[in-house]
Amino acid sequence: MIVACEKCRKKYEIDPEKFEGEVSRFRCTSCGNVITVSKSMAKSPNPSPPKTKDEKASGPGLESFGLKKRKLGLRGKIFLIIIVVPIIMLVIAGPIALGYINNAIGLIVSEDVQSATERAKNEMNQMANSIANQVEVYLLGHPELKREDLADDPGLRKIIFQRVSLSGEASLYLRFNPETREPVGTFLISRNKNVEGQPVNSLMVNGTLGKDKYDEFGKLIPAGSHGEHRVASDFYLSKTETGILKEKILACLPVAQTPYGIVTTADTDDFMLSVKQLENRIKNLIFDTRNIVVGVFGGTLVLIGIIMLLYVHRVTRKIKSLTEIAYRISVGELGAEMGIKSKDEIGDLADAISRMQDSIRLSIERLRRRTT
Repeated sequence: MIVACEKCRKKYEIDPEKFEGEVSRFRCTSCGNVITVSKSMAKSPNPSPPKTKDEKASGPGLESFGLKKRKLGLRGKIFLIIIVVPIIMLVIAGPIALGYINNAIGLIVSEDVQSATERAKNEMNQMANSIANQVEVYLLGHPELKREDLADDPGLRKIIFQRVSLSGEASLYLRFNPETREPVGTFLISRNKNVEGQPVNSLMVNGTLGKDKYDEFGKLIPAGSHGEHRVASDFYLSKTETGILKEKILACLPVAQTPYGIVTTADTDDFMLSVKQLENRIKNLIFDTRNIVVGVFGGTLVLIGIIMLLYVHRVTRKIKSLTEIAYRISVGELGAEMGIKSKDEIGDLADAISRMQDSIRLSIERLRRRTT
């Protein structure tokens, strides 16, 4: 049956079968007026007017008791706390953590590169020094050798062409003219016949390359006083036969008591390959670790989210049921059934509402006895 408030005319749909007595009262949720309903009204022959669209909207349920629908309920708030907040934290903290990790790796790799660079220079200097000492001994033991005959001497060529690292080679060059003491710097003996007679700096690409990473050849082994060249070693760029620029390392040492010098060159991969491999392994390890962490974290969030959503759905459903029962009791429906059985705090709340319901029912019975 449908009853209307006498003051505000708000309509309610009431089930007379749930009345405990002949008469039931409840308070209007809009104006607070007490509405009295009897079972005899439901037995009236006058048919109830058809329900309009607005009346159906105010039918049974929480809305009929004045409860408003919330945009973000308990379920949404828990979802935000459990899922959305950790995802936001991961999005913010992830790049920061990766940045620190990359910086740490950069420092480690930089130290390894610096160590490998010094090791490469030392090894090249040692190789050049060893060849220079052998050439010095050989030339002092063969004073009859003239400058124009050096390139054809098999013994000297054997010393010059000995193995230097994996891909390196050595060359003999004229540092200065012994007669005029003027610096010369031309190749006399080299594996590459095309460079013999060419200046040493023909090995290199002219100019400072790679943002000052490479020295110009003139700065690498500058001529000092009396045309003497200092001992030097450094990296440079060399153009291959196909026109590709390739990084190489060079060491040049003078042959003592002679106007000659030794130049040893080698690819930097002979010394830096292990560092590059280490860097690649570290980068791959970071990439795999990042994917594993993100996958585990994401999977855990999804699993926790599913579990929490299922649990929260059960909890909110019970809370909504208790709320509806409490409002039904507040408008006089003392026969509302408490169908929630739980061993947690919600069960305790249901028991408390049930005891309150029984207490109100007993109080009403006492009042009826007094009035009668």
